Amino acid sequence: MSPSSERFDALAAEWERHCEEHREASNPFVFVQHPSFESLVGLGRAAVPLIIERYRHGSVFWGAALRRITGVTTFGEGVVGDLEANRRGWLKWWDAHQAEFPG
Repeated sequence: MSPSSERFDALAAEWERHCEEHREASNPFVFVQHPSFESLVGLGRAAVPLIIERYRHGSVFWGAALRRITGVTTFGEGVVGDLEANRRGWLKWWDAHQAEFPG
């Protein structure tokens, strides 16, 4: 069952605002310690295609949600290191695995 697009969009917008407000934080885990992040992760595998679409167009922190949902750790934490390389890795992963996530 797919999460409603409206629910996902509302949670994503809230989390992206939180990330923007804390972009200068010295502790990168401040980004994932937020109720909207937990709610997004709670949407489960059905949210992965929606997350990937958001990731294509912006927020560098989506890797953390993808990691929590999929269990794939190949690309690191998603909030530390080379964030652009992390994003590219996830998008490449998606190209190889999208059939596993019926939309």
